[in-house]
Amino acid sequence: MIDDLVRSLRPDDVTEESYRARRADDLKRAFAARPERRRRTPLLAASGLLAAAAAAAFVVFAPSATVAQRPAPVPVETPVLTARSVLLAGAETLESTPAQTGTYWHQKIRTFTSPLDGVVVASTGETWYDGRDGRIGPVRDVKTTFADERAEKAWRAKGRPGLPEAGAERSFKGMVLAWGIGTKTVRQDDLKKLPAGRAALQRWLDEARPSGEDAGSFAFGAARHILTSPAANTTRATLLRILADQSGLRLDEKATDPIGRPGLSITDATGDHTLVVDPATAKLLAYVYNGEDEQPVDTPPGTKMIPAQQGTAYAYLETGWSDLPG
Repeated sequence: MIDDLVRSLRPDDVTEESYRARRADDLKRAFAARPERRRRTPLLAASGLLAAAAAAAFVVFAPSATVAQRPAPVPVETPVLTARSVLLAGAETLESTPAQTGTYWHQKIRTFTSPLDGVVVASTGETWYDGRDGRIGPVRDVKTTFADERAEKAWRAKGRPGLPEAGAERSFKGMVLAWGIGTKTVRQDDLKKLPAGRAALQRWLDEARPSGEDAGSFAFGAARHILTSPAANTTRATLLRILADQSGLRLDEKATDPIGRPGLSITDATGDHTLVVDPATAKLLAYVYNGEDEQPVDTPPGTKMIPAQQGTAYAYLETGWSDLPG
């Protein structure tokens, strides 16, 4: 799967304030109640609470006194957090959050790549895009870290690979920014039109999935594009439910993202894709790819393909609708 297709640089729609205003009640409701069963796709509760049975007190009559006996308390099951429950709770939050509007979809992303063993190059990029026009910010805060002195020497000897191209902030017009999701080349307008119905979205994913690729793994790889795009909240909620139905998911409740923010990490069964989400908002904090390096393929003239490399991670610092900066 080739991850990205861009004509220049690559460019979630729920605001932080809206997430935090609703998240506590949403999580309480999602984790305390067993979701209704859906036809063909039953959803198991994240962690059910056993209903306390109403027990009537009974009275024993003694020769000289009447004594009321209290019923023994009914034990209540402690909620257990799972990868499935996190995804389903996030879906419920998205589905109940009003849609946001704006002119330019804004993303600020810190990217981490590993051009050589023991070497990590980090940089921050920023984009504002309305489907045709917008602005690309300069690459900022470039930092290279090394596992040891030997790794640093090897990196320098090879010409310092992996360093991003420097450039000043600039405006652009008529530039097409698109993402490669499997076999599909997807533009911003295409992401806005993605279906919200489960069957339709699953069909779209199946059509985009390259032949022979694991369906669950592909859905996780596609999730980072869709969850951080202007796709409708209902579409994103449906995608989270599709992910929740995958078998073999692993949850780490003590994870941090690449910039140190605490979160819950969910890894697919292959171990290739990890999503790190904010436990208070279910917002995607980061995506980490640990699969095999993808190979470049022939591309149309004027385009640039960016294949996924093992160890690549994206930390989403800001996403949402915005105006162009002053």
